[in-house]
Amino acid sequence: MGGYVRAMRQYAVFRGRASRAEFWQFTAVLVGLFIVALFVDGAVTQNVDADLQKKPGGIFSALLILAHLVPAFSVTVRRLHDTDHSGWLVLLNYVPPLNLVIVAFACMRGTVGANRYGTDPLNPMALSTAPAATGVRVDPGSALSASLPAAPVRSDVIAELERLGQLRRDGHLSEAEFEVMKSETLAQARR
Repeated sequence: MGGYVRAMRQYAVFRGRASRAEFWQFTAVLVGLFIVALFVDGAVTQNVDADLQKKPGGIFSALLILAHLVPAFSVTVRRLHDTDHSGWLVLLNYVPPLNLVIVAFACMRGTVGANRYGTDPLNPMALSTAPAATGVRVDPGSALSASLPAAPVRSDVIAELERLGQLRRDGHLSEAEFEVMKSETLAQARR
């Protein structure tokens, strides 16, 4: 349900990234709402006089689709961005055999670390290093990680806390993630 709320909060935001969980939670809630709207439409249709040939069509379903059209496109574009693909691929939804490509990309794991579309929605604090940009995880104890530049030490604790707060407000961090990262930032500042 949190993914649905995040997607609706970012109603027409086509930049950035959306995790698999956000995309699929939004999709699941939308399908559930659509099923409920179909039942409501059916109940309304049954109450219409049987002598009338013209029955009112699915007004609740149509309103639901109209209300979710833009957020569905935006969360799909952000999901494509998470897999490091152009958001323009969302147009493949209109080509029936090729719309399965969107489903495949939606099922794929997103790029680990930052990519050209933004920070990792699962780990916004991740460094943007060459191995992370290619989707390869680097074990901190490995020889490769020793050759990577160290994480920049952030001397301005207030600015870091403000940045974490902004990530929480934008829906990239849950309340629990925010609290953990805030306590880590404060603990590093005390050292």
